[in-house]
Amino acid sequence: MASEIEDRYCQLVKNALKETCVDSANIKVCRKSKDLPQGDFVIPRGVLDIDLDSETVKAVHLEDTIVRKTASDVLPMSRLSHDKYNSVIFFIDRKKAFGNIIQQVLTAGENYGLHPVGTRERVIVNPVDLHVCSTQDQSQAPTSLIQLRAVILLKHVLQLFIFNGYDAEIAQFPATENVQDLLDAFNVKTSLSVATDLDKTCEQLLEKAQVSSWREELTSNTERNQRKAREECGDGEKEKNSVVLNLRKYLADEGLQVGKNGYDKNLNLANVKLENGTMSDVLREAAVIELIMSGPGQAGIPTNAEGSKAVCVHLVSQSLAFTQQQADLIWRVCSPSPVPHALIQRHLVFGSIGRRKSSTSVVLDAKEFYNVRHTQMTQAAMMKYGDHDQGAAWDDMIAGLTAASISFDVLSSASSSQVQLDLSQDEGEGGVDNRSGPFVLYNCARLATLLQSFEQQVEQGVYPDLPDPSEIDFGLLREEEEWTLALLYVHGFPRLVQDTLTSWQQTQGITAEVQTHKVAHFLLNFAKILSSYYSRYHVLGGREAHLLPLMYARLSLVKAAHRVLCNGLRLLGLQPFAQL
Repeated sequence: MASEIEDRYCQLVKNALKETCVDSANIKVCRKSKDLPQGDFVIPRGVLDIDLDSETVKAVHLEDTIVRKTASDVLPMSRLSHDKYNSVIFFIDRKKAFGNIIQQVLTAGENYGLHPVGTRERVIVNPVDLHVCSTQDQSQAPTSLIQLRAVILLKHVLQLFIFNGYDAEIAQFPATENVQDLLDAFNVKTSLSVATDLDKTCEQLLEKAQVSSWREELTSNTERNQRKAREECGDGEKEKNSVVLNLRKYLADEGLQVGKNGYDKNLNLANVKLENGTMSDVLREAAVIELIMSGPGQAGIPTNAEGSKAVCVHLVSQSLAFTQQQADLIWRVCSPSPVPHALIQRHLVFGSIGRRKSSTSVVLDAKEFYNVRHTQMTQAAMMKYGDHDQGAAWDDMIAGLTAASISFDVLSSASSSQVQLDLSQDEGEGGVDNRSGPFVLYNCARLATLLQSFEQQVEQGVYPDLPDPSEIDFGLLREEEEWTLALLYVHGFPRLVQDTLTSWQQTQGITAEVQTHKVAHFLLNFAKILSSYYSRYHVLGGREAHLLPLMYARLSLVKAAHRVLCNGLRLLGLQPFAQL
């Protein structure tokens, strides 16, 4: 996805070349992700084949125009060049860009990367796999690994929508105590509905289904005779006719999209009331949707402040995706709301969890997996810090490391793909599978400790206060790692947030695509470069006057990087630590 910056550079080049005969209609400006000493943005020759040294291009003063018109931008240009593969190579004025980027981050603070909330549709995330909608008793059922993935995706998807300006919340839903414990372990706050609400709503939907024009009537004489025989054997028991809806006919009558990005082409008949008189599980799922529609504060039609229609995102595993589409359509058919289509429904389908390492003994449920990781994090912390008095702060640290370890592993793959985890019951320190999350948390805490140390030394009179970015000479930041951190990660963070929902905004139909793996990958790569930079270069130096300007420049960059790490961890629903 091209950002506003690439679009702006592209338009500037097009405008400058209007007076020439050069075909610039299809030009594209690309941001580079490596080899930044050779340029920051490029226009490949495949989309624009010009020679910057030709008299035609020189006549329009392309370089002077670009440099002049970007002078007040966050990323102002210093010069243009070209090579064998690129018609135009853009070089950013690094000194000015460092100051602009850092000033942006420090000014925005916790809101850096956050689109103004409530400016887009209202979004309600419905975690289908966490429901208790079965007529069977599931109160003691253990939580599954699929439910574990659902919890982690739930908190991440919610934050992605919030950061992108949506008025997002989690739907109310019925859950067991074990599911609630899993939600609590990952600090996911929800509003749980009571079973009586669900049963009452099921009855309301069933009443509509019984008189629906899409109810499928029995036409076979054999079926009628079988039913009559069952009624006669019931010793006068009241007739308990099943209720079946023809969803295929409903799809056709309503002209709803079927196939790619639409409803499953195999949708046909759906039972909402069984032969024994009980309501089906899929009807109960439809009742949850109705509760979302008419819950407290919803006023019948959930909207945002501007009155836009709400979107219900069904976060559902592949194994339940077909059933949830049935529930979606049953609610459309049976909702007592006069305008049921006011609630737009989209389905975010996620994959299963597989075993990465062969083992004769594997964990079978989410609680076992969490406990194994918790033990691994405890043992790793004891090796690092020793076996000292363990209080509330220690417990919080282990819980945070465990949540980070599992979250990064689960979010390492695209949501539609299977996640491969180490499911062995080995409670040792573990391998690379569980280190990504703690590694990011550690590097975030490392920067926090550095900044705290500086503040303490300022109070002690060792260093003067950190000047405002406008007073700092960022031309002293000459290392390539510093420019990589600033351009690709600190400045690139808001774009990353937007990119996670690019497919969501562009896809038509009921399919919801959210790039849930991008933030975890971004933070891990960011932490690796930060770790390398921190190890190679001194940030806090001597207090001699000639050493302070470089220290101020590096401290400002570290401060901005720490803010991006903290905001990124918030996107994952994780709490950064001030010290580890």
